[in-house]
Amino acid sequence: MSRNNPLSRRTALKLTGAAAATALVAGCSDDDTDDENGAENGDENGGDDIDPSEWEDVDTIELDGATGGWEGVAPDMIAGEQNPTIVLFEGQEYDFTWYNQDSGTHNIEIWDEDEEIVDDYATDQVNDDEQTLEGVVASEEMAYYRCEPHGQMQGEIQIE
Repeated sequence: MSRNNPLSRRTALKLTGAAAATALVAGCSDDDTDDENGAENGDENGGDDIDPSEWEDVDTIELDGATGGWEGVAPDMIAGEQNPTIVLFEGQEYDFTWYNQDSGTHNIEIWDEDEEIVDDYATDQVNDDEQTLEGVVASEEMAYYRCEPHGQMQGEIQIE
């Protein structure tokens, strides 16, 4: 390229920028995926990585709730996970407690695959500091836990 030809320098810079952008995009892929509601679900607690035996003594699920999504608090295997998959054992009873992290109005509901509330397992929409959905008996129809007004606040339920 000639130093005196500004057109050649611009063309070279454009090509260099395009190559860098392509490399950047190619290098930014990871194993996280967005669900149909735009919520990010990490693979650390999803799919084949879940060990149901870790969940055998769990009877309380704790989540931080914010408009951007649920974040696991307890049990330890979901701590810090965005919209973590929750493992429940059919016939066992659970409490779901969530802590409001953004003072927004939220609730928690248990949904089936058809996005219908299972057995009236839903709380009122509130902006309280915390709220608990008590006495949830796990059944095979349960598929998701969700904040009704915020679609990105949704995670999967795996029934064992």
